[in-house]
Amino acid sequence: EHTADDGAGVDADEGEGTAYFQDDYLFDEEPGLYDDGFGAPPDGTEDADGTPNWGDDAIPLEERDETTEGDFGDDAYGGGMHDDYYPGGYHGDDYYRPEAPEGWDSHEEYQEAQDRYFHDSNYLRLPPHLLSTCSLAELPRQYAGPNAKAEDRVDELLLCAVSYYFDEDECRNPDSRRAGAGKSFGKHANADGGDETEVQRGRYVANAVMGYNLRWKYWSVQEVLDLSTDWSAPLGDLVEGGTASVHSDAFSGMGAWALATPVVVKLDGGERNHIIVGTSMGLVYAIEAQWHSSKTGWPVQMRHPVEQKALVEDVVGNTNLEVFAVDAGGDVVSLDADGGVLWARNLLRNEETMMESKSRDIQVVRGTSPMSMGDVEGTGRLAIVLLARIATTDKQHIGLPDKYREVSEYRLYAIDAVTGDDLPHFPIGLEGGSNGVSASTMPQPLLIDLHEDQHHWLDQMHGLSEEKIEAIRAINTEASRQYDVSESSKPRPHGGSGRGLHVVQPLGSTLHIIEGSTSCEQTVDVGDTIPSMVQADDVHGTGGLDLVVTTSRGEILTLESDVVPYHPLNVWSAGVSRAPGSGNAQAHGFSSSQGIFVHPISRQFRDVLGIYIPITFEIFDRRPGIENEPNRKAYEVEVRAGMSVKRVFFSHKYDAPGVYTERIQIPYGPGYYAFSVRLMTTHGIVYEDTFHLGWNVNYMGGLWLIVCLPLILAAIPILMFKRKPNWEEDEDYGSRGAGILGREPPP
Repeated sequence: EHTADDGAGVDADEGEGTAYFQDDYLFDEEPGLYDDGFGAPPDGTEDADGTPNWGDDAIPLEERDETTEGDFGDDAYGGGMHDDYYPGGYHGDDYYRPEAPEGWDSHEEYQEAQDRYFHDSNYLRLPPHLLSTCSLAELPRQYAGPNAKAEDRVDELLLCAVSYYFDEDECRNPDSRRAGAGKSFGKHANADGGDETEVQRGRYVANAVMGYNLRWKYWSVQEVLDLSTDWSAPLGDLVEGGTASVHSDAFSGMGAWALATPVVVKLDGGERNHIIVGTSMGLVYAIEAQWHSSKTGWPVQMRHPVEQKALVEDVVGNTNLEVFAVDAGGDVVSLDADGGVLWARNLLRNEETMMESKSRDIQVVRGTSPMSMGDVEGTGRLAIVLLARIATTDKQHIGLPDKYREVSEYRLYAIDAVTGDDLPHFPIGLEGGSNGVSASTMPQPLLIDLHEDQHHWLDQMHGLSEEKIEAIRAINTEASRQYDVSESSKPRPHGGSGRGLHVVQPLGSTLHIIEGSTSCEQTVDVGDTIPSMVQADDVHGTGGLDLVVTTSRGEILTLESDVVPYHPLNVWSAGVSRAPGSGNAQAHGFSSSQGIFVHPISRQFRDVLGIYIPITFEIFDRRPGIENEPNRKAYEVEVRAGMSVKRVFFSHKYDAPGVYTERIQIPYGPGYYAFSVRLMTTHGIVYEDTFHLGWNVNYMGGLWLIVCLPLILAAIPILMFKRKPNWEEDEDYGSRGAGILGREPPP
């Protein structure tokens, strides 16, 4: 009797209730002897007539019936056919072959055709091209335990919207030896610009969303979104009059480029994260990040290419997020979490876009800047601010931009995020641009408060009553009057007399600083083109707010103010994002529906000596309908030494906004740290505040106290003790000067 181990830690007796059916041949039995399944008698068992019994391993493979239950080791155990040769119950019979599909003589012939069709030789591997800024997202890892480390509970993904290019004319006949054949991804003039013949078949463009897992170093998200054919894509080559713009409507359509930055949020506050991204096909997608499927109601089609990053914020009051998108033709739309349209409008008025008018000239939008969001008027209502390039052209060139025939102007818009209406005093025409400024070089407007008095913002964090809103509007109306110096000897306050935010908009070499509530404007010419968004922070550490301006020649300028106070909610210091770790929080800090900031008592730079560091921070939540949904009052707060999730040393979930003080211990040793206090909401939006401290940097300075203080304390009683002499107890008393030897000292 064979006693080989079946691989489950038991002997070859399969009748002991072991449900482990494996091949004994893999465990050093005689060749051709196979274990057929659970319930077989001991190996080598024979019937009374000397023939092998059912399931005996002594039956060679070719003699076994693998389709009839109960006959010589049938593989039908468990309701399916199992291959005896592979351990672990591999599903696949040794002799079983699938039936041939309809139209094929055999399954082998079908499989061979499949292999030829999907072979790499039939495909071109196209490299992805980055035409937009990537975003970093931390998504919760599935099946992570509650007691796991912070770095094991999330996946850090680098999300990129990529574009692919393909030209059949240049990639055909790769094996041909004729000149120019097989050249990939090159560009050449194709004045015909069409698909008239089989030889000239034009270009193809596709886009996709890619997500790279930074920890495990692999692409975990790969979703193809759009594909444009040769007749729907712009020509893109050098033609008469210049290069066709990517976002133009020329050549019968739009190309499938991906020019917008992805945003990751939970639109409905559930468990699933959604990737919001727009494409040049005019589609706005909401893709479920972990499940790689489109959310119900999405994508949403717009009339023109969507080239700018979408904004997400709760402005309606149902504690779900709204999505705000703008296309290159000036259409602005507000969408709910299910893709429904709340409001939609064009930046231009109807009379400016009337095709039926008798005038030959017509106005069209030739691109916009990225959008910013904030409380421009100071009344508690958010507004969308963007810059648009308006071109005046004739009706024949609406679809084909012509920089030689068009006259351009630039307008700054501020749109109510709830209703879609223009705010008072907007739009505002700006000077300083030229026809050479394209949509891709229009910087995003900066929303910042440059008023000297900013105390009212802290009161607004807890909500505004209708009386206070009316009072603020009255202040703005009074501040909008023409200021007459002769009427008052009192100088005008710094930043103006109104409430709300300022709009800092670069255009060409001019910096436009506009008070949003009154439209009062001041301009600063820096002498060089300003290609990027202006930043704001306390750069010099003086406690005031500084504006940071960069120029196309590589210069960095700072505009300082001695009277504008610094506040962590009144900064914008991470490019197009307000803070480095909050790429999906696009509203100005004072204006956002939720947020967190560290109080001045904790953020003051100093060297803390001790075991714990006290940090006082405040969580605020002024979403309009939050009181009706108390389950949405969940605030996950983390404190990190830096930005990485690997450096989380404090984490706690709070169920109410307010001021909290936590005593935190740092496990990384003495040093200077940039602490990042992060708040993640139920919708996945991250708010962040960063400050700097030193922890036990000069700990040697206190070490001498530990060593010397006990000695000093012990020496104090000794030094303070003085003995009073008692001559009566002295042995020499009465010796009459005989000294200690009992005799008088020598003369």
